[in-house]
Amino acid sequence: MRQRTHHRALLVAIPALLAALAGSPASTLAAACGSGATSLGNGGFESPGIGPDTYAIFDASQVPPWNTTDVANGIEIWGNGFQGVPTFEGANFAELNANSAGTLYQDVVSSPGATMTWTLQHRGRDGTDVMKVLIGDASTADVSNDVGWNAISADISDPPTAWGGTSDDYVVPAGQTCTRFAFRAVSSGIGIASYGNFLDAIGFTVTIPAEPTPTPVPEPTATPLPTAPPSAAPTPDPTPVADPTPTGVAAATTAKKTPRPTPPPTDVVTGATSNRGSSDGSALLAGWLVGFGVVAGLASRRLRRGR
Repeated sequence: MRQRTHHRALLVAIPALLAALAGSPASTLAAACGSGATSLGNGGFESPGIGPDTYAIFDASQVPPWNTTDVANGIEIWGNGFQGVPTFEGANFAELNANSAGTLYQDVVSSPGATMTWTLQHRGRDGTDVMKVLIGDASTADVSNDVGWNAISADISDPPTAWGGTSDDYVVPAGQTCTRFAFRAVSSGIGIASYGNFLDAIGFTVTIPAEPTPTPVPEPTATPLPTAPPSAAPTPDPTPVADPTPTGVAAATTAKKTPRPTPPPTDVVTGATSNRGSSDGSALLAGWLVGFGVVAGLASRRLRRGR
């Protein structure tokens, strides 16, 4: 089977704000995100399921979670091998053109900033059939026309000889928590509105960007206060060193040079030591000699008289 990828075929960007500014939305704008689905469901149309080599048209309520704009609210499902057409995978596939050239769509819960990568397999029925993919906010995207969609793919066309694969990415805008995916028939290869555009293996993966790791903020470092230089310890006065005691010859010479103290003079009469100076001593000595001479003279006279 042939595989083809219309890579980056998206996209006609239509600001969701345009539809938001419009009046009350039509009934086709009702979002179905209350079910809490976060992924496209029943993308291979295996439920409710039919056997090979046959087909059936079911009311959309029997093929959840799909919705349709078909005039009779019908979804047409073929079994493997019916009219010689094999499934791409599984046992069943769908035909977009059931009772009319309709649109199949689903609403899924989405996370702003997430990347949704969608894929599908498409095939013509009796000629080259054409379809397109529309994606937008479920509260503004109108499935009956091209208003309110954030992205619309280029036309996807495939012949009846093989399945063709198509994929692309859709980044969920800020504030969009319910996203609508729609698959719309554009034309039939044989020009009959109820013929054409087989679909199988519709799905998508979601990549949610990781939360950035916060960069730790370093704690402010306190600036140390200037430290005063240590006070210089006072230098002690040098201890006087005593002159060494002389020894040997030098000691003896030193001893000889040391004058001996002169004893105070002694009073001859009283025998007391005079406390007067050397000049007083000389006067006393002179007086003593005079006195001695007087006494000696008197004694000599008495001796002569006694003779």
